[in-house]
Amino acid sequence: MRPAGLPVLYWVVATIWLVLYLFLQKARAWLLAYMLGTVGFTLLVVYAFRGSAVESFIERTSALSAHYLSSALGIPTKVFFNAPGTLLVLIVYQEVGWTAIEIDIECSGLLEFMVFTGLMLFFNGFTWKYRATVLPLGIAATFVMNIVRIAIIVATIHFGGKNMIYVAHTVVGRAIFFMMVIALYWYVFTRATSQAIHRRLTRD
Repeated sequence: MRPAGLPVLYWVVATIWLVLYLFLQKARAWLLAYMLGTVGFTLLVVYAFRGSAVESFIERTSALSAHYLSSALGIPTKVFFNAPGTLLVLIVYQEVGWTAIEIDIECSGLLEFMVFTGLMLFFNGFTWKYRATVLPLGIAATFVMNIVRIAIIVATIHFGGKNMIYVAHTVVGRAIFFMMVIALYWYVFTRATSQAIHRRLTRD
């Protein structure tokens, strides 16, 4: 279990991060505190679970979910369990064969989960009730969006051939995922904040 065997330097950095965050909070430097809290939390948690059973579980779940979704869309795929987290995609156009798509930390969604969690936990404008309600829903939505991203990458390679691997992953998949994330963040953060400000101005 990775979290139990973290190096001493990790705990030193984590302690410094926490002290700086509390200092900025006490100094009412809200924006700096929010940025430091979110970024520090994300990096520390991702590092802690890097290569752990938690990350492996997320990768496997993502691979299987993308496999089932692709199969439902009529695109044959297979998860190669001898190398957990690797999704094999059958290419039917051009040269028939298997193209391996490795589901690592970038595609598992772990980083995106922690970014959303950090943004939610360290935003003082939200009540804890709102955070407790929206956080699991936001993580679930992020998971679904990540599966859609992987399925789109699979479909692009399936119909476009092996030469589309770079375009599918770097351009198409990231662009669509980025737009979905922006929509989620607008609804959860921007829209909610605007409504809260409007209610305060209306009361005043």
